[in-house]
Amino acid sequence: MSVLKSIHGAHAHPHAPKFRLAVGGVLTTLVAGGVMGVAAHKTVTLDVDGKLMKVSTMSSGVKEILESQGYAPGEGDLVTPSVSSSVDDGETIVMHRLKTLTLDVDGQKREVKTTGVTVEDALAQYNLASYDNEVEAPRDETLPVAGGEVNVVRPKTVTIHDAGGVVKKSLAAKTVGDFVAEATGTPLADTDKVSPAADTPVTDGMNVTVTRIHTDRQTYIQPIELPAHEIKDPTMTQGTRTMVDPGKPGAKFVSYEVTTVNGDVTKRVPDGEFIFETGVAPTVRIGTKPGPPAVPDGSVWDRLAQCESTGNWAINSGNGFYGGIQFDQNTWDRWGGQQYAARPDLASREEQIAIAEKTLAAQGWGAWPACSSSLGLR
Repeated sequence: MSVLKSIHGAHAHPHAPKFRLAVGGVLTTLVAGGVMGVAAHKTVTLDVDGKLMKVSTMSSGVKEILESQGYAPGEGDLVTPSVSSSVDDGETIVMHRLKTLTLDVDGQKREVKTTGVTVEDALAQYNLASYDNEVEAPRDETLPVAGGEVNVVRPKTVTIHDAGGVVKKSLAAKTVGDFVAEATGTPLADTDKVSPAADTPVTDGMNVTVTRIHTDRQTYIQPIELPAHEIKDPTMTQGTRTMVDPGKPGAKFVSYEVTTVNGDVTKRVPDGEFIFETGVAPTVRIGTKPGPPAVPDGSVWDRLAQCESTGNWAINSGNGFYGGIQFDQNTWDRWGGQQYAARPDLASREEQIAIAEKTLAAQGWGAWPACSSSLGLR
């Protein structure tokens, strides 16, 4: 038999109704307490320096909820709603803790306080967020609670004299080398010279001079002129040469180490060569038969030739006279000209003078009557 049945049977105690009422009162209290417990439980969102988390809690106070998660709001921390406030289910508590930063602006350091979450927040707080500034940290990087250092470089106007050209720009760069690279698009090479030095901090209004020095290896193809193979020919007069076979020049790669200063070549040093075409030497015939003696320039014969043919020893006037001193064919043949050439104009200056000497010995200056007279030779 169950307990409840024993209580409610025919032999029940006369005061049973009172007991039933008491039990009912207890049940009512338990149900009401349960409803109140459900109503007090809540879920809130914590935003601590940009880090979001969901918290289930029975607490309503902002301070108590933060402390339950290990966060103790301190002086200077930004807490929204305030630490003395209460929150309802679904609300968000924001806590941005106070941080101490070192701001290095153009080499000048100062200590600052901020409740900003990111580098960008701190820069904005101190009017340094302009994108014209160079910041040596990602702007969206979260600031550490323990603090840190943020380097900022503001724009400056600099005139650069670069390889003969002039560039004037305003931009943010920490050193002269950085400024030159960004302003010109051509970073300094190790061989370049710059004044002031590349690691000098940039100042507004600075003048910078850059000398671009470049050394590289250049390779060219050059011909190889081979010495001629000479065949001595006793049938040809000394001093005459006849080409038998022109041959073929060789070829080679020649490398040079070339140094330029601001684009102008200042040094060119051979740096090796490679022959890739040996070539064929030319062949010439060299006359060995004794010829007429040499005659210095400006001789009386040159003066006579100037009068007779304007000094043209190879002239064929077409009127029966040839060469510098205008032989006719009979005179040329009579005094041995055929040993040199078929006609006077085909012979050398010295050969023509040799025949002229023989003609002079036989006929005197009268062989050239007009010009010898004008020259005062007779």
